[in-house]
Amino acid sequence: MRKARFKIIGIDCPSCVYAIERRLRSLGCISGFKVEVSTGEAEVEYDEEKCFLKNIYEAVRDAGYDVYKEKVYFDLKGFSGEEAASVESKIRGLHGVFDIRISPTGVATVIFNPLETTLDDVSKKLAAYGAKPLSATAEKSASLGEKTLLYRRMASFTIGLLAVTLSMYSMLAGGVHDHGIISEPLLLALAGTAILLNYDIVARGLKSLLMMIPVMDSLIAVSVISTFTAGVASTIGLMRLHGGLHASSFFEASAGVIGFVGLGKYLEERLRRRTFKSLEDLASLLRGNAKVVVGDSVVEKPVSQLIPGEIVEVRAGEIIPVDGVVVEGSGYVDESSFTGEPVPRAKKADNRDPVLAGSVLNTGYLRIRATRVGGDLLIAQVIETVREAESVKPRLARIADRIVGYFTWIVLGLAIATFSYWSLIAGNPQMAVVFMAAVLTVACPCALGIATPLVVSIAVLKASKKGVLIRAGDVFEKIIGSDTIILDKTGTITVGKPVVVATHLLNNAGKEHVLRMACSVESRSEHPLSRAIVEKCVSEDVKFPEPEEYVSIPGEGVYGLVEGVSVAVGNVELGERLGASISENALRLVEEAGRRGNTPVIVFINNEAKTVLEIGDVLKEEASSVVRALKDYGFKIGLASGDVEASVKYYKDTLGLDFAYWGLKPRDKADLVREMQKNGSRVVFVGDGLNDAPALAVADVGVAMGSGADVSKEAGDIVVLNNSLKTLPFLLDFSRLVRKKIIQNIAWAFAYNIVLIPIAMGVLYWSHRLFITPELAATAMIMSDISVLANALSILRS
Repeated sequence: MRKARFKIIGIDCPSCVYAIERRLRSLGCISGFKVEVSTGEAEVEYDEEKCFLKNIYEAVRDAGYDVYKEKVYFDLKGFSGEEAASVESKIRGLHGVFDIRISPTGVATVIFNPLETTLDDVSKKLAAYGAKPLSATAEKSASLGEKTLLYRRMASFTIGLLAVTLSMYSMLAGGVHDHGIISEPLLLALAGTAILLNYDIVARGLKSLLMMIPVMDSLIAVSVISTFTAGVASTIGLMRLHGGLHASSFFEASAGVIGFVGLGKYLEERLRRRTFKSLEDLASLLRGNAKVVVGDSVVEKPVSQLIPGEIVEVRAGEIIPVDGVVVEGSGYVDESSFTGEPVPRAKKADNRDPVLAGSVLNTGYLRIRATRVGGDLLIAQVIETVREAESVKPRLARIADRIVGYFTWIVLGLAIATFSYWSLIAGNPQMAVVFMAAVLTVACPCALGIATPLVVSIAVLKASKKGVLIRAGDVFEKIIGSDTIILDKTGTITVGKPVVVATHLLNNAGKEHVLRMACSVESRSEHPLSRAIVEKCVSEDVKFPEPEEYVSIPGEGVYGLVEGVSVAVGNVELGERLGASISENALRLVEEAGRRGNTPVIVFINNEAKTVLEIGDVLKEEASSVVRALKDYGFKIGLASGDVEASVKYYKDTLGLDFAYWGLKPRDKADLVREMQKNGSRVVFVGDGLNDAPALAVADVGVAMGSGADVSKEAGDIVVLNNSLKTLPFLLDFSRLVRKKIIQNIAWAFAYNIVLIPIAMGVLYWSHRLFITPELAATAMIMSDISVLANALSILRS
């Protein structure tokens, strides 16, 4: 057993302690917990073999409170993914460390408990691993190169395309010497400019090569530099070319390769920045002013300057700026961004109910004691989770890098062997340079490099016409290899909007009369259930008068007078409060509605239950057929929802799903995906709403419904713009076609290399006087590109 001391922020009553202790006990590893209410100082005894300090920290946060902590930032930009993961694991296990998070930009944020460890201790440990300390604002700085990255990529593509076009024109028209306008110095300048615009790709490729761990950029760098150097050498007379050979061949190859690669990098960077911009836009919702209670007055204060313990005031229609607990007032809060559920939740000071920053107070008035602010907010943690998950390099991408690395060594080895043979054994240095340049040119990765992204790009275009936005290049391959689909409930398999699904009349009540009375009092309420009832009247053309009196009772319903008649609409508790008569039949209907996952609302007229309105979400029309189709594909399918058990179980049984989880928070959904992945499953997560963003990001394939929150759409690999579940079977069939085209294109690209590299090396020169000049090698490369393009374009006709 181990003891830990820490300070809890936001405690102001014994009920707070009870709420926290109940959450801690649920971890199953706590043997003792005590806290001083006046100071917030706590001590917990736990089994370190069953849980960690991080789990205790998260449990306190889940209860709506926070712990006193400090942060320190370190630079891990020079670390590889494996090195950073190793450091993260070791630091997280240190005594007194709550958590460590590593951002996509390589900045490590260590959160530690100052009551158990010190900044110096943490810094010494990280320094031992080679990490350098940073200021809190270091991550936000950007170099000039980073700021101009997108412009450089697009400019290099334009220049590269121009160089290729001019070179092809010169060849078809008879050569540059016959057309002075298209001069070799011009092509040299174009190629040199394109290379300079992508200096980072070349530098990174050469660095990896020097470190003996070549990647795709290494092959690009070697090809570009070799062909460009050969072009320069021939232009200034250091290398004489045979017959119709021209330096333009070399310049076209170098400019074309780096330009097309620049385009690919441009698209990749645009997607990454777009994701992060969506997250920043979400966070910007909390950058305004908050109303802070100071004594008997209320003053405005920037949200960024709020501190834990302050009390903020929120009125109807305003965004809640802090995570905290309600200490005064009551109201309905829309937490759909976190729970995914459309029905607002009643929040009362009597219960010390927790609230979350970013949620909206629909009705009522609240005063909230802040327990978490700034970067500690749950919404900030969700954003950071998405950032971290987006920054992880897919396994297939790492495998591709290794394959290209081997290919790089093979091509370099063949080029060196070619040069050595023709210069040392054959005694012909000129031919040695020509053949070596031809090998490097014909092995240029242009066709190989565009074989997959070209198919994917065209497939993305085709998919967009079907209402599907593809945001990750390896989605088509991943979705085919998946075996488990997890569906969110509200807004994914359901419409996501409460409606009256059944009207159960009691005691010979007339339907039109009951609806008329109910809609009269409900017309004053902004609650979604009230709107559903009023919409029922509108859809059935039931006219209703204004109520003479109206009272809203949070958590129970509404009451009023309509034409002198008392009318109440709400739950059983409201009826009991009014002393109304509720028959056994009415209670049975209420219970049955709950089992179906719906919300029962009783209409009381003159203190007698007259009708039970059953309100709930409804399945999308295609849900059942899509589930059957996915099961036919062999998928295991289930639900993961923040809704209550009864509702989730009802939809599980209705659709015949394999499993279901309920009452899940955003982190829980992501943890569920990770747990399934640890057990060998390859998971597709389908959802919408902010609460689904972490799960969408960590899943093997994240599918975001188009009606969901912006952050979930940016976290997903696929966005279903048409909001139809029929997209899932379509994607499976379409992905099989895409994989087929990718394999064909890679085969085409390698076929040119396998057949032409030996000829470029000069193996047929002695027997048949047959060899490939760099210019012909460039032509072959273009033909390879054309075949790959034509095959990819055939997707549009599918």
